[in-house]
Amino acid sequence: MDVIYIVFFVGSLGFMIASISGAPWVPARSFDIADILDDAKLSKGDVFLELGCGDGRLVRAAAKRGAIATGYELNPVIWFIAWLLSIRTTNAHIKLANLWKIDLSKADVVLAFLVPRTMRRLEIKVEKEMKKGSTLISYIFPLPFSKNGKKHKSWHVYQF
Repeated sequence: MDVIYIVFFVGSLGFMIASISGAPWVPARSFDIADILDDAKLSKGDVFLELGCGDGRLVRAAAKRGAIATGYELNPVIWFIAWLLSIRTTNAHIKLANLWKIDLSKADVVLAFLVPRTMRRLEIKVEKEMKKGSTLISYIFPLPFSKNGKKHKSWHVYQF
């Protein structure tokens, strides 16, 4: 019976955090993953960061291409699932962290699948932190004011 209470508590905590952050987990479509990484021009040794990595599917795919891939997730339940799924993938790291506290300055490619109300804040963050020659992929929702983004299917690619 104690296990049921623990599972309920952890699950409830995860949903409360999701409601606070305002970003529910919606996975990237599996048929988009290869094209997203192609558009990012991801290559071996690149530093790939995913902000709000959900189950970590893009982190694992980037790592399988030879990138040093790290995903950040705020929801502890989803983080744990992503961490478990990524244990056996070399160079795939899943961290429980708030994306707004992550330093983007060493990243070659950053991927974000966030909700529209967070996109302006993300735009300010990436303009301050991303290095010259780096790439941001924003899945589904564009940065609101950037003029250098190009739409590709369901995502936008920005060069810095």
